[in-house]
Amino acid sequence: MSITIIIILSFSFVFILGFTKIFKRLRSLNTDYDFAYEFRNKFNEFANKYFEHADGIYQRGELDSTLYTWLMMNANKIQSILGRIGILHYIGPFQRYEVPNYQVVLNTLPKFRAGTIEAFDVHYTDDCLLRYLGSMENGIKKVQPSLKNPIIWLKQGFQELFSLPLYILNWFGILSDKSILKITANAFFVILTGFGGLIAFLSGVVTIIQGKDQTIELIRKIWPTFLQ
Repeated sequence: MSITIIIILSFSFVFILGFTKIFKRLRSLNTDYDFAYEFRNKFNEFANKYFEHADGIYQRGELDSTLYTWLMMNANKIQSILGRIGILHYIGPFQRYEVPNYQVVLNTLPKFRAGTIEAFDVHYTDDCLLRYLGSMENGIKKVQPSLKNPIIWLKQGFQELFSLPLYILNWFGILSDKSILKITANAFFVILTGFGGLIAFLSGVVTIIQGKDQTIELIRKIWPTFLQ
């Protein structure tokens, strides 16, 4: 196998690796968005039913057990997905008390069963879900064009390739998932991998150009009318 074929196959692998990474990222964003959208709809349906039959004095309403069970079973998942958006500095009724680092969903849902829920608790929760959905829409719009940009595939592919030693260390338990995320998100690592990828790409192109006749012959085997 000639060096030209090896280089072309290597670049093809990097392109596919980068495209796959971007595709999986977009799919993950869409999955989280769809789940948050469903959770918000069910939460609002549940809250509306509750307050529809709530006592005007004690605000104790009627629980829809089916919706409440679904919401509670998925509370930890949505709270984790919300991240910092789902945590706030909570101020109680009439500013009688404050709770820092208040996890909105996990603290709001049990109040329905206890009969201590207030309208502003529901508003807090819905606002957090809306903010998250808005943030996700922006994230999806930013990632979508990358699926049509081969340059970004190449860049992402090289980043994944250079991250391989980190994943191996993670597999052996030497590095944690959190450490890998921190390293790969570091500006120095991004610049280093981008510069290394650029050098590798240019070196490969130069090598292919030097063996131009072999490269054209290889392409013509795949695309017979090339340069005719």
